[in-house]
Amino acid sequence: MSVWAILVAAGRGERLGDERPKAFARLGDRVLLAESLERLDDSGWIDAIVVVAPPEWEEPVIVLAEQLAAGKVAASVTGGATRADSVRAGLAEVPDDALVVVVHDAARPLVTEEVIERVLRPLSEGFDGAVPGLPVADTIKRVDRSVVVETLDRSDLVAVQTPQAFLAPVLRAALASNKVSQATDCASSVEANGGRISVVEGDPRLLKITTPADLALVESWL
Repeated sequence: MSVWAILVAAGRGERLGDERPKAFARLGDRVLLAESLERLDDSGWIDAIVVVAPPEWEEPVIVLAEQLAAGKVAASVTGGATRADSVRAGLAEVPDDALVVVVHDAARPLVTEEVIERVLRPLSEGFDGAVPGLPVADTIKRVDRSVVVETLDRSDLVAVQTPQAFLAPVLRAALASNKVSQATDCASSVEANGGRISVVEGDPRLLKITTPADLALVESWL
C-alpha cells in the first residue's frame, strides 16, 4: 500500500448551525462525510484511508465506512485542536513505508478521480507535493485596519483546494518541524520547510462547504 489518504473530517462547523459536527451534516439523503469517503474508497489511485474524526465521533465513522462498504478505511482517529494537529494524528496511522500521502478535507465532498490523478503526477516529476488551484477572479487588496495598502496582481494568484498530495517523508518532516503552526493547509508547512510544490488545475465543484447555502449548492450538483 503505497498511496494513503488522510480524510480530515474533524471540523466543528458552527457556521452551518447544526448541533452535529460538519462531517455529519446532511447532504442530500446522507451525511456529508459519506460523499468524499466513498469517492476516495472507489479511487483506483488510493490504497488505504485514515479518517480524522471529531472527538467522540470515531465510532460513527467506522459504522459509516461499514455501511458504505468502504474497505480501504484502515483507521478512524481523533482530530486535534488545529488542522495541522488533525493531519498529524492521521499521519501517525500511516505506515513508514508509504510512499505518498494525499490529504483531503471532507468539507470538499465532490473530489474526482481526475483531480486525484492530477495532484499525484508532479510527484514523479521532482516535486515534493502538488495542490489543485483555481485562478482568482476577484480583485484582491491587502488592507491594514480597513485602509487599502496594496492591490495585488491577481494574474499570479490561485485559490488552493484539496486533495493535496505529498511524498510521505516530506510531509512527515514538515509537520514535525512545526514551522507554520497555524497553517491552513499542508502545502504551507511543506513550503516553509523547503519543499517544492506544484499547482495543478483544480475543480470549481470542489467547493469548501462552510454555510447552509454551500450545502444546498453542492447538493444541487449531485
